[in-house]
Amino acid sequence: QVLITQEDFVSRQRYMHLTDTLDKLTSLGTIPIINENDVVTGGARGEQVFSDNDKLSAILAAGADADGLALLTDVEAVFTKPPGEPGAERIKTYKEADRVEIGAKSGMGRGGMAAKITAARVAARGGVATCIASGYDLDNITKVFGGLDVGTYFEPDTRPNKRQRWLTLATECAGKLMVGGKFREELERGRDPTLYVSDLVGISGSFPVRSVISLTDEEGHEFARGITQKKSAEIKDALPTSAGKQHNTFTSVHVVMQPSDILLLG
Repeated sequence: QVLITQEDFVSRQRYMHLTDTLDKLTSLGTIPIINENDVVTGGARGEQVFSDNDKLSAILAAGADADGLALLTDVEAVFTKPPGEPGAERIKTYKEADRVEIGAKSGMGRGGMAAKITAARVAARGGVATCIASGYDLDNITKVFGGLDVGTYFEPDTRPNKRQRWLTLATECAGKLMVGGKFREELERGRDPTLYVSDLVGISGSFPVRSVISLTDEEGHEFARGITQKKSAEIKDALPTSAGKQHNTFTSVHVVMQPSDILLLG
């Protein structure tokens, strides 16, 4: 049995150790049973816990280079509306444009169909072929991994490298940096720009050095993530004041993120 906590994903080093260990276990023919370590996470008070086991399995599947993931539930598949309602149709292959009306939770666990769809999308973004199917029919496990027409299939994207998967899938952003359009243009052109204080329009959140931060445009849309070189208080001190002046503690060319620590989101 492997017991983990959410902090094992926040730390890149611990995340790498975890996924390497899972690789080793599976190479030995072992099937690890993975659960959250509720004893140390404060789960009784709702602290530092995964929102549901679907998210946990999706992040682990992507991190461990899994070929496939089966998310089992109490209905046959994802439907356009709750099964049993008039006009409800099974979605064979999920597309981002699909509209799904989510019904009430089953009462089993912390998640629901919305959580399963979110988890399936996370796994697929990590390069894992994913299927949501009924867990009441045990034959579905064989059918899912046999590629048969069962449940709802989520096509995998091209698998990112492990560092990219950690940044985009396994971490929670500690804050946001609003960035001007010139920097985004340089990033999208593949020029690997350094992020300077002078590129920033605003900042949200309080965070320490080496935190994973969301980079957004001026409308608040996330387009990249990165690891900051400075804590939030230092960045705020270096930003222009409302009077248009600059604090003296840092210059406008002060580095906020190095190119190697920035990842453009697809």
